[in-house]
Amino acid sequence: MNGSFLIEAFQAPSSYAQNLGNFFNDLGVDPYLESNCRFRAFSQYQKTNDKFEKLGTSTFMQSSDVNRLIGNVERKFEDISPLLDQHPDFQNLLKAFLERTNVDTSKQPIGVHQIRVVCSQDKSGSPAPEGIHQDGFDFVGIFCVKRDNIAGAFTQIFSSPVDQHPHMSTTLEENQFIIFNDRRYFHYVTETLPALQDKSGLRDVFVFTA
Repeated sequence: MNGSFLIEAFQAPSSYAQNLGNFFNDLGVDPYLESNCRFRAFSQYQKTNDKFEKLGTSTFMQSSDVNRLIGNVERKFEDISPLLDQHPDFQNLLKAFLERTNVDTSKQPIGVHQIRVVCSQDKSGSPAPEGIHQDGFDFVGIFCVKRDNIAGAFTQIFSSPVDQHPHMSTTLEENQFIIFNDRRYFHYVTETLPALQDKSGLRDVFVFTA
């Protein structure tokens, strides 16, 4: 583990979002939120030789210390598509995350949450309903695949959960990847609203944890 790593934001090749975007169209609704604004899949990966392999069907649970909304609840989501697993661009995102964090995936697999948040004139989307938080891991990465008719959804990094002003506040655009030390920082994503009120909006991201 790279304990000295703090935070890095960088641009991935422009083809990534285009090539991976269609994999979000068939995501199942997140059954643990009542708003029906979030769709989600989840899998865990280990590095084997020169590629990343998906582990068997995985569940996900966070302590109530870090997730006051759905803490201490074992959550089961659909697995990430096998076609997405082996896509070279997805494999390269896993590689980029591992290169910066240096986690031992035999002991701590890389979890990947594939998430779509939708919003409309009548309903805002909430990417982080738990508020300013940590995920309970050593490292977290967020890669933006798509922003379509979205206002808001600012990615914010805080030094503590009671900070009035974020250490960083940015709009994560398509093909942008931010990776940070989850033990050192807290994070939040503001509500998503449609930029054009008469159309729905959506935001697609991968969230990496280890």
